Amino acid sequence: METITYSLKGNQKNSNKYYNEINSFADDVLNGFEGFETQVISDFMSYIEETNMGKISSYNEYVFEFLMLGVFWRVYSAKAANLDKNPQKILENLVKERNQNEPAKETIDIIRGMIMKPFLLSENSDSPDLTVVNFKKILAYLKAAGDFNQELKRLEIWKDFLNAKDPEIASQYLANAFLFADWFEYKSKLVLGQYTANVNKFLAEKHHEHLFQEDVIFCGRREVEYHLNMVGAEIMNRSFRKEFEKRPRKAIILPGCMKYSARAKCRAQDTDLGLKCMGCSKNCNVNELTKMGDEHDFEVYIVSHESSAFSKSTEEDRNELGIIGVACVPNLIAGGWKAVSLGIPAQCVLLDYSSCKNHWDEKGFPTSINLNQLMTLLHTDKLNHVEPLSYTI
Repeated sequence: METITYSLKGNQKNSNKYYNEINSFADDVLNGFEGFETQVISDFMSYIEETNMGKISSYNEYVFEFLMLGVFWRVYSAKAANLDKNPQKILENLVKERNQNEPAKETIDIIRGMIMKPFLLSENSDSPDLTVVNFKKILAYLKAAGDFNQELKRLEIWKDFLNAKDPEIASQYLANAFLFADWFEYKSKLVLGQYTANVNKFLAEKHHEHLFQEDVIFCGRREVEYHLNMVGAEIMNRSFRKEFEKRPRKAIILPGCMKYSARAKCRAQDTDLGLKCMGCSKNCNVNELTKMGDEHDFEVYIVSHESSAFSKSTEEDRNELGIIGVACVPNLIAGGWKAVSLGIPAQCVLLDYSSCKNHWDEKGFPTSINLNQLMTLLHTDKLNHVEPLSYTI
């Protein structure tokens, strides 16, 4: 079986080594930040408190957001500089309509795909100056792309913060973010590159198949963006861990691609939190996880997309639940932040590799998660001997 973009197993039989290494590398990233201008985080936290922008998060979360700012600048600033306002607004409005009009999603995505290629993939050869004006252009580009809703909520606050600064100070902060991202790209390649060895091959050989499709930006994520989300998942797990453990109810949120549908139509029933497995197929690993949940007191739901996650959750759910989100690397951070924005503390478990037929493979093929990691997050040690589950697409 060929790895399409990433594999947490590398050349191992499971992904245990990855989880050990990402734990250590997250420490290296947080410690490495100390070599840059760290005043920006305390300055940013003071700004949030003074302007009442919301609940203050942890220092480490803001370090990750600052790193994300720098990575997005490196990846998207040249493309954003080329995007005119008219197509940007058209694409942004299509994204809004798509999220609000479920029956029209398919038609809207066809239109988006036709517009995205000519307007979102063209880029300047020169890197734009590190100014707030150009940072705003990056945010406009991300809105047009439609894949960064949760990231934008945080970066919009950084935009307001930088906009309130003297232009020279704002440019210096942006320069530090750029340099931090440059350092991160080099270091993450050394440590995590073994798990993302096929990303560049996919971009060179397969990404063109997504041109004129609405997932052209999603499937075009660069290797450093995979590494960013890997580290972000680890930092989020640490930041939300205590609140997660306090919650009386635990739920596993699975992506729709993990349903078994090769021979029978899934009979999962809709609930306020997502689809609930009805055990219609013994071959379905969602069914197997649901049985484990019955034994070890956790709930299991299937959610097809971050935009629909928890949209029907009740106040009781939001007060009682702690969730573990399962997703592929490019999808993970958005889902976790969506839960946290609703007051539901989240933990993350990555799919060992992605292979769904929606984005990565014409037919789709089995993927897996690290069951040890899942049960460790749940403090359920009885199943530590079990091999990772294999999910059939």
